[in-house]
Amino acid sequence: MTWWTWIVLGLGLAAAELLSDTAFYLLSAGAAALAVGLMGLAGLPLPPWAQWLAFSTIALLSMGLFRRALYERLRPAGGTVRNPALDAIVMVAEELGPEKHTRVMLHGSRWPEINSGDRTIAAGEEARVVAVDGVELRLERWEPDGAV
Repeated sequence: MTWWTWIVLGLGLAAAELLSDTAFYLLSAGAAALAVGLMGLAGLPLPPWAQWLAFSTIALLSMGLFRRALYERLRPAGGTVRNPALDAIVMVAEELGPEKHTRVMLHGSRWPEINSGDRTIAAGEEARVVAVDGVELRLERWEPDGAV
């Protein structure tokens, strides 16, 4: 393949990595294709079999040496993202006993929720989101001074 074909392939693989979550495997292959393309641009004539061998070797080495460290550095610990609903304060519109269900407004949407605390939350009181279970919010009574 010509040097510019390798460059286009490398850029395409890097762009595909941005559009998906492939844990930097496509980025490693893209970097390898760019390296082979740059070798051709620099005037290092390689037969097609040597280009493919260089591509495979560089891709495997970059995956083995750099992918994990890059993935761990750019991803949160455990691969999870903190839910922005956690610790949010919501207003309860109706009296809500322990383990009772209703719906509350949060971030402009109505959410199903359950009082997971052991105390009743009166209508008009504020509650704190202590957990998110699927789309259901788990609330506990909250008082502004911190006493629960």
